[in-house]
Amino acid sequence: MQTHIDFTGLNRLFEKAEQQKRGYLFEYEVYKFIRLIGGETPPNFILLDKNSRFEGRMLRQLPGKKVVIKVVSPYILHKSDVGGVRIIAKNSEEVLSTLRRMSCEIPEKYSEIILRRPEEAPPVYKGLSPVELQEAIAHDIHGFILCQYMHPDSEEFGNELLVSLRNTREFGLILSAGLGGRDTELYAARFRKGQAVVSASVEQVDGEAFFNLFKGTISYKKMAGLTRGQKRIVTDHQLLECFSALIQAGRYFSSTSGSSPFVIEELEINPFAFSNYLMMPLDGLCRFSTVKQRGPGRPIEKIDRLLHPDSIGIVGISAKKMNIGRIILQNILANGFPKEQILLVHPEAVEIEGIITHRDLTAIGKKLDLLILAVDASLVPQMIDSILGNNLAASVLLISGGLGEQEGQHHLVHAIQQKISNARRLSADAPIFLGANSLGILSHPGKYDAMFIPET
Repeated sequence: MQTHIDFTGLNRLFEKAEQQKRGYLFEYEVYKFIRLIGGETPPNFILLDKNSRFEGRMLRQLPGKKVVIKVVSPYILHKSDVGGVRIIAKNSEEVLSTLRRMSCEIPEKYSEIILRRPEEAPPVYKGLSPVELQEAIAHDIHGFILCQYMHPDSEEFGNELLVSLRNTREFGLILSAGLGGRDTELYAARFRKGQAVVSASVEQVDGEAFFNLFKGTISYKKMAGLTRGQKRIVTDHQLLECFSALIQAGRYFSSTSGSSPFVIEELEINPFAFSNYLMMPLDGLCRFSTVKQRGPGRPIEKIDRLLHPDSIGIVGISAKKMNIGRIILQNILANGFPKEQILLVHPEAVEIEGIITHRDLTAIGKKLDLLILAVDASLVPQMIDSILGNNLAASVLLISGGLGEQEGQHHLVHAIQQKISNARRLSADAPIFLGANSLGILSHPGKYDAMFIPET
């Protein structure tokens, strides 16, 4: 599918926002984004910032007999809930009256919502008194946009489209599409998986593959006129072009592409409405970041040693009572892993479960495929120093709990991460780590169970 994306223009859009110390685009900038990726019908709009004066002649730029007025604020995401969206007659007096009314009423309504549900307040508004809160909300209103009004072909259920890109640590940017509008979350919760919304990594699909996924949704069936009494309101080609453009933009603005200094963290158009075979975005948001310096990659080739070890070591096993380390040892033995290929570390005991022990890590005398640390979180940093400094393991399983979960432990986590990152910069032979706070591993091909749930 041929697309028509202006990547230079998109970079300039992000650059302008960054120069203003913003990590987000305003709604009207999202409309520009859509135009720059090839969208044919973003709404015409007039931007009125706080210092602008409305003049009746401005309305000549907007077609039709009605106009939509929307608030512009970085902290008001659900505009309708606070009275931040009004549809009125395209009349200069009514527009002026509505602008003034919204300027007064929005801070009042939004502050009431925040005071009722303080847990949902943006961080900048937490802890403010009612008077301070209203003043802060009013201060953060950058202005208003006047948009052309488009009457949809149908206001029935399922005739609005949601599309979004969201950045994830595990899969990169994810494209989603499905039932749009104010009840999107309700649709997703009520319908079976894949009926209301479909999602896929932009790295694993192209426009056509994603469109084929989307064809299984109720949203497509409604828009394509495949349900009783429904007429088609959009062509397959339009949807395919939309998905293809977003996938290409997602790949370009990903943290791994190297094509741009900017990364899309979240882009959502909710909804696209349809009128006379035109796709028009009615609302949108976008958050972005700049590419962060990436540390050395994980040695993923060592996952094989983690799952199919020829040798296993365990630290943190009790010689006298049943603790997590002892349970793990018994489970490993019960699954048939050779006893002679297990090494134990204990400062005092000579043997445990018939296996000779070593007084400390350095006494092991060989490099293990898998080393299991079932010790207190406070001991982990020094043990990692020993493992990395002596090249003792190809993979390490951190059972240790509390790391990053308990108050005051974050410095420990950061120190461990830094040690591992530094080791990987210095050597390609540094181990791979799983954990901390791990429940363990059950590997049938590796013939071991390193979970700390006793087998019955």
